[in-house]
Amino acid sequence: MPERSDDELGMRRPISRRDFIDGVAVAVGAAALGGLGAGAGVAAADTGREAGGPYPPALQGMRGYTNDSMTVPHRLRDGTFWTDAGEPRRTGEEYDLVVVGGGISGLSAARFYQREFDRDARILILDALDDVGGHARRNEFRAHGRLLIGYGGSQSLESPSTFSREARSLIEDVGIEVKRFKKYFDSGFDTRHGLGRALYFDKESWGRDHFVAYRPGTEYAEILKDAPMAGRAKTDLSKIYDAPEDWMPGLTDKQKKDRLARITYREYLTEHVRAHPDAVKFLQTTPNGNWGYGADAVGALDASIEFAGFDGLALNWDEPDRRLAPTGQKLWTSEDDYIYHFPEGNAGVVRALVRTLIPDALPGHGMETITTSRLHYDRLDRKGDRVRIRLGAPAVRVRHVDHARRVEIAYVQSGDLRTVQARHVVLACNNQMIPYLTEEISAEQRAALRYAGKLSLVYANVQVRDWTAFDRLKISSVRYPTMYWGSAGLDFPVSIGDYRFPDDPREPAILHLAKTMCKPGLPPREQGQAGRRELLATTFQDMERAIRDQLARALGKGGFDPARDIEGITVNRWSHAYAYEYGLPWDTFWPDGELPSHVARRRWGRVAVANSDSAPRAYVDSAIDMAYRAVRDLAGKPSDSVSRGVDGVAP
Repeated sequence: MPERSDDELGMRRPISRRDFIDGVAVAVGAAALGGLGAGAGVAAADTGREAGGPYPPALQGMRGYTNDSMTVPHRLRDGTFWTDAGEPRRTGEEYDLVVVGGGISGLSAARFYQREFDRDARILILDALDDVGGHARRNEFRAHGRLLIGYGGSQSLESPSTFSREARSLIEDVGIEVKRFKKYFDSGFDTRHGLGRALYFDKESWGRDHFVAYRPGTEYAEILKDAPMAGRAKTDLSKIYDAPEDWMPGLTDKQKKDRLARITYREYLTEHVRAHPDAVKFLQTTPNGNWGYGADAVGALDASIEFAGFDGLALNWDEPDRRLAPTGQKLWTSEDDYIYHFPEGNAGVVRALVRTLIPDALPGHGMETITTSRLHYDRLDRKGDRVRIRLGAPAVRVRHVDHARRVEIAYVQSGDLRTVQARHVVLACNNQMIPYLTEEISAEQRAALRYAGKLSLVYANVQVRDWTAFDRLKISSVRYPTMYWGSAGLDFPVSIGDYRFPDDPREPAILHLAKTMCKPGLPPREQGQAGRRELLATTFQDMERAIRDQLARALGKGGFDPARDIEGITVNRWSHAYAYEYGLPWDTFWPDGELPSHVARRRWGRVAVANSDSAPRAYVDSAIDMAYRAVRDLAGKPSDSVSRGVDGVAP
């Protein structure tokens, strides 16, 4: 297949282009800001503004942790901020609680504080980004007058049956009834439309392009019969998926688990299964979506819970092995279907929290209006309100004052350095940022905070004029084992209130693409660092071209034309995304040693630490649990059950 030109791919077409780096919009060129061409489908007036100012879900440009949003934090990191910052201006504002970080953990901390201390407590939430919710991000499109909603970050309420009592209580408190998702999520969508899945092998990696669609339950011998890989690799993959053997003969159950705990999934495939290199290459990226890195970094013991090739070992899983990473433990415990999803992902949880804290910011009542009501950003930070959310305001210093009776918080907004004071502070920002905010912690705690890692990922939402290509090919998603974007597919079929998922293939729709930024061959924490560098060096245009190219190649036989069918692209880049969780074989202190997270989250004075890094586990329930623990810390009360439920070890 000849390489398509930019014109054939539609690179110059004046569509809606939005690029977010860690939550903040970055301009991506004149095409993103100019008028829309005829038939583009996105209302030209939908520029991301409302009467009171910007409307972030529809903002144009790059989104995520942008260079602008990270300028102040990076200057703090580099030690240059205070050289010319001058003295902060005292605002005279005083609060019962200041929360640094407006993600799910920070918002939850505010609500828990109201419940623990005072329903009428004066609370200020500071966040560096231009939208509330942290990694939970809502993307909106307008298609021929119709609203389309996608998720640009935190995805779903995963395995709510495993949530702690405290997390379940918070979810219910803000008006979310998880049982309702069984009605909202169209579990029969794929069956009703006869949709299966697909694999796409690219010629650059496999010698020739090859597309294959298949139905769930199809054996891999059939799926791979025409695939461009070695015959032995096909045989190996058929065994791994459909007839796994005992590739650890002669070992007891304990000996097998001991061995798996010392190696990676890739090492298991190469050393025990002795799989062909093509088979290993095919399986390398299967863990990326859940873990943020591939088979070379996921521990084999954790892989045995989730991935192919282990059933023949006949491992005894009557009880979870303590050595499983937190995600492995969650997978062992959970029996939930993957249906607990708002159209905007966990931005739905954010909106519910905002409504609880500032009721008229999100008008309406009941769970169904969480998605359908418009959030009024001009009502988030109003003088006189008991709770205020101040966006575009990164904190730069936290210190006790007045003989430790108060805490002073310095922050920057619109280039102005200011201070407020509070009775208590919860730091719900990234752990790695905290050592740059305070000089009051020990060297031990500082080192533990810096040990926290973040893995990088990218979510793209693509507005298409219809999804007839998927209907013709009879697929809902496609996996690309070795291409830039690892997967592409129709969004989750969720209808809630007046918002309806496009059931007719002729209707406009959103496609969701995912990319994990990792560097195979390195330990997982180092992969996150390398991926972050690659992410920041990649242009929006590079990502857009890959989107158009991969969709054209996989969906072309279904009649998909990227130049004609793509009407909008929003890229959400998260350079600091998944919290790095502990696991074997990399973190040898796990699970019996003192965990860095337990040291990192120690309260000092009137300051406590929340956020998912404190678990550490990149799930919404852990963010909530850590908020609960932080508030209990401020109240001088224990929360052992929450800590044990999150990270497997009581502090």
